[in-house]
Amino acid sequence: MLARIPADVSKRLLILTCAAALLAGACSDLPEADVNFGSGKEFVPYVADHLDDAGLGNAVALDKDGVPYVSYFIFTAKPLPGAIPIPRPLGSPFITTGGDKPKDGAAVGVASVSSDGIWTRGAAAQVIDSPTGIIVPYDPDTVDGLIGATSGNTNGTDIAIDANGGKHVVWAGRDGIWYATGTASFKGSATAIETWKPPLTHSGPLGRPSVTVNDSGQPLVAYAIDTATGQDIRVASTNGTKWTAQTAATIASCPGCRQSGPAPIAVDAGGPLVVYVDGAAGAVMAARLTGSTWTTETVQTGITPSGLSVAVDANGTPWVTYYTGDGAVNLATTSGSAWTTSKVADADPGDGTGNQAETTGVSVTDDGTVYVAWYALADTSVHLASGANGSSFKAIATSGTEGGAYPSLAVTSDGSRVFLAWYALEDQNLMVGVLGDSTDILIAQPSPTTAPPSPTSPSVAPTCPKGGLSLTAPSGAAVSGFAETTLTASANAPITICFDNQDTGVQHNIDVFDKAPPGTSIVAGNIITGVAQELLEVPGQPAGTYYYQCDVHPTTMNGTLTIK
Repeated sequence: MLARIPADVSKRLLILTCAAALLAGACSDLPEADVNFGSGKEFVPYVADHLDDAGLGNAVALDKDGVPYVSYFIFTAKPLPGAIPIPRPLGSPFITTGGDKPKDGAAVGVASVSSDGIWTRGAAAQVIDSPTGIIVPYDPDTVDGLIGATSGNTNGTDIAIDANGGKHVVWAGRDGIWYATGTASFKGSATAIETWKPPLTHSGPLGRPSVTVNDSGQPLVAYAIDTATGQDIRVASTNGTKWTAQTAATIASCPGCRQSGPAPIAVDAGGPLVVYVDGAAGAVMAARLTGSTWTTETVQTGITPSGLSVAVDANGTPWVTYYTGDGAVNLATTSGSAWTTSKVADADPGDGTGNQAETTGVSVTDDGTVYVAWYALADTSVHLASGANGSSFKAIATSGTEGGAYPSLAVTSDGSRVFLAWYALEDQNLMVGVLGDSTDILIAQPSPTTAPPSPTSPSVAPTCPKGGLSLTAPSGAAVSGFAETTLTASANAPITICFDNQDTGVQHNIDVFDKAPPGTSIVAGNIITGVAQELLEVPGQPAGTYYYQCDVHPTTMNGTLTIK
């Protein structure tokens, strides 16, 4: 996987905000879309999971109501020397075995936004059974193979939602390709589709898997796997409770080629379709099941492709995105005869090395609007663009994706909301951005923690002391920001910030930094659900200009603290 910057477990969200115009033009020559902050459609980023190292291998799927579900890995984060590890709250997925000599591992996380706007962060699988009385959302199954799993010996997840709300999750673990399913509970469902022995020490022999559900509700799982003579592209399906795998395509040995990449699968008008990279041929290929026979088609040759993604529109037409290796993000489609390709944007300097372990994302609305997401090495951020019928793409400003990578994408059938997930490299956080009408975005306010009020002890608003600084999060603050964007205090004297969260049902906090991002946090308040109040005590600081933000909505809720 892409090399990542180590981060302290006591990390904070370090989103380097820049102007929307700079974002739109930073890595491509696309014209900027008409997305104006504060009116019409707007893009708002959120922290979906910030505990330990969360977000690698992410994938997004929507249920029939347009509710997003994200699958991803959760690994144990290693604190820097002298740092104090932050304990995981009760109810979060288990990623260590516990006991006197705990063993590090991983969980396959599943996160979603509930109707009351709170992120539910559970898992499809974890390393141990949840202790009696401890409830982990989605009731994850226990998979011993997740013990010892790291970002280096695993290779991504995927998720699909069937018409009845059933969740189908797959991942490439250190010991094979795994699948788990459930609606409210995954318990007892985890199955090894393909076993690899001995356990892997590095990713590559097993490619990133993908999952889809056909019209009969049957899950189909596709993946690439190394063999003695090259690679196989395999598609597994269920026959009752037993999984069987077919070889959809074979790839000749290619010394020096990139490791096994993703093999995304979809069901188009002609049936199951898998797209994959043939490194030996320098091509993007497609394998299609016709009757009981798999046949192959050439999508594009003469490139060094990577990062494949596939989506099918309402007419059953497939759309494929990928990096070409010479600096471009391409889009390919077919109506049943030859494939046609077009360039969406520039993504890297074009030396063929920029996106080796990266992902793209593609999704299509019912009216034929194609959305494409990609990582740009030129500015190390995630980008998004859309084009009617897959042409005339326009960039969409994605403020807050700087320092992010590994995008995945899903869009509602009517195009009212677009969900873009990515991984924050330095903070090791799962991020999700929502593009939609401002009133729709305010329906769902994702947050990094859930802090429900006590059912027996009514909260009492703390009294703001004389000389305290008032800071208010009004209704709709996630978009409009704090009511006060400047505060003033005296030098070298303790400061009390009286925080009043008036945003009903929405979570906010205050985090004070020594300077604007990338700065160092001086003190951070608890994340509280409105309506609620909290006093934040800031130690005395020398004269200077300081910065504060809400860690849940840092790009829209921030301000300047001037100390004289």
